[in-house]
Order: sequence, then C-alpha cells, then structure tokens
Amino acid sequence: EGAQKPQEINISTVSRVSERNNIFEEIFHTLEQSQNIESLRYASSLLHHYLASMRYLKQFRQAKKIEENVNVVEAAIHYMKENVERHVTIQEVINYIGYSPTRFHTLFKKQTGSTPLSYFNQLKMQWACKLLRETDMKMNQICFKIGIEDSLYFSRLFSKNVGMSPREYRRRHSD
Repeated sequence: EGAQKPQEINISTVSRVSERNNIFEEIFHTLEQSQNIESLRYASSLLHHYLASMRYLKQFRQAKKIEENVNVVEAAIHYMKENVERHVTIQEVINYIGYSPTRFHTLFKKQTGSTPLSYFNQLKMQWACKLLRETDMKMNQICFKIGIEDSLYFSRLFSKNVGMSPREYRRRHSD
C-alpha cells in the first residue's frame, strides 16, 4: 500500500534532503571509481537505502531525532540548506517559518550577524566552492546546480563573496 502512487515530499525541519542527496552522490562516486563486484554490491545496498528513504518517508524522517522546539532562525537555515540547489526567494523562507518579514529579518540578523539573503548566498557560494574543487562541471552547470540562472550574476556574486573569480578559485584549488 502507498507504493502505487507518487508521494508528496515536502520540506520540513526533519526532511533530511541533503542526507538523501549524499547517499545518491555516494552511489554515483562508487560506480564512477570502480565497477568490480564489491563496488556493485555496495552501490546496490546504498540504492536500497536511498529508495527506502523515499518509500518510507515518515520512518526515515523520524529515525533522526530533531528538537520539537526548533529555533526559528535554525529552521530557516535548515530550509535554506535543504533548498541550496533551487532558486528560493526569502519570501518563501518567511512563508515556511510563518513569521512577519520584519520580525524574521530582525531575529535572523541578531542571531547570525547577516541578512537572510546574504546568508543564503553564502551557503550557495560554499556549495559552488565545493563543486569547483571536487568536480569538473562547467560554470553554467554549477550555476544551475546552485539555483542561479545567470552565469554573469553568479560570477559577480562569487567574486564578491570569495574574493576571486570562480575560474581563479578552481585554478588555485585544483590538484
């Protein structure tokens, strides 16, 4: 029962989307590195876990205890991290939190020292740095992967946050 129709997978404070993405990445990297029988068995086991995390969504989310009284700013940061690959507006974050924009901005700035938009952009740039260091993805692919459609805007934002262009960063951090 329940496997015959698609499940709704909404972001919540216990969604664990990034953990699921990590499982998928591990499957991919395992198969990319080697396709011997042990690697295939390992990837197959990971695939079962990955699929089970979606089929048994409620159990997957409950398996990791998260505080019931989640701090509003922590919940917003969680939402940002879970959506770092999407183009998400701060209004969407505010709607998720359920606070007024003014109250949310005040709390966020007080707790983190930066605005929600600035913080979200920093998360995106951290993810972009990881992709630049660890993959050979093209710049437009990285833009897409972090939810930014304009590669010129990405380059300016990256330079502003990191202090150098994405190409320079990749060159300096390539092995």
